[in-house]
Amino acid sequence: MITVTIHHDENRHVSAFEFTGHAGYDQTGKDLVCAGASTIAFGTVNAIYALLQIEPKIEQAAEEGGYLRVDLPTDIDAEVDAKLQLIVQVMTAQVYSMVQSYGQYIQINYNLVGGGTK
Repeated sequence: MITVTIHHDENRHVSAFEFTGHAGYDQTGKDLVCAGASTIAFGTVNAIYALLQIEPKIEQAAEEGGYLRVDLPTDIDAEVDAKLQLIVQVMTAQVYSMVQSYGQYIQINYNLVGGGTK
């Protein structure tokens, strides 16, 4: 199963997001859920780069795949940060669309920074 975790503060301000695991929907190379989740994850990172010229901290497990963590910068202008948060909200909406159709293969969790998973 793919787990998408959104790390946020008490005001729902996102500081990081993670995609972990493998869907297991189909064989490697034919797994539509995996392909969709990867497209959402990397499309979000590419949008951050292209639209905001921001380089978030990225951690990825290249050997096994199935792991991407993106830490968002905190030392940016409020207007740019608002746009960054909007990009992450769009990503979250896209993941929710996948969960509605393929919930047995992908889930979304919220992690309150300094707190527990919601």
